[in-house]
Amino acid sequence: MSSSFAAGGTTDNEAAQKFLEALQTDFRNLSLETKKKYPQIKESCEEAILKLKTAGANPQTPVYYVVNQILYPLVQGCESKDVKIIKFCLGMMQRLITQQVVDQKGARYITDTLWMLMENGTEEVKVLQSVTLLLTTNTVVHGETLAKTLVLCFRLHFTKDSTTINTAGATVRQLVSLVFERVVAEEAEAEANQDEKREVNLEELKMATAVA
Repeated sequence: MSSSFAAGGTTDNEAAQKFLEALQTDFRNLSLETKKKYPQIKESCEEAILKLKTAGANPQTPVYYVVNQILYPLVQGCESKDVKIIKFCLGMMQRLITQQVVDQKGARYITDTLWMLMENGTEEVKVLQSVTLLLTTNTVVHGETLAKTLVLCFRLHFTKDSTTINTAGATVRQLVSLVFERVVAEEAEAEANQDEKREVNLEELKMATAVA
């Protein structure tokens, strides 16, 4: 998905509109599911639907901006401790991740939510699946968030449930190499930027010396 809802011509526009409509449908379903027991989530869902409608009417709206705005009801749903709602919200988060419409800020929100679920011992396998998607779909997870996702996997590797242990073990093996590759790439990028700064400073020094 492009960085805005308009980029890329008619086909992309149509795909983006369908995506927005699908999200609205999901939020309507979540709103219906939560209206009796969790009115605050229902209210947040309705706000998310309005934001999605507005985004649909303004194709130049940055996709990441919209997604970050609509994550809140999903976080609330995961805080509800209602397994049915949590599963639904995690499913929506996973779709957002696979559509590559989650930026660094959104990834941090999602990681914090997954961490909370891990600490509550809730939907551990789905949490691990979400972490895997978050780290393998693109490279938006960096720094502390990246470290947190890995710690989360290690924590779940030492849980009591055998299915979770096996899934966490496989996830850790998959992600450790990916994380190290990403760290190496980030360090290389940082060094390249530092070298560039040094070159600029050297040129400035030469110019200053010449003027003097």
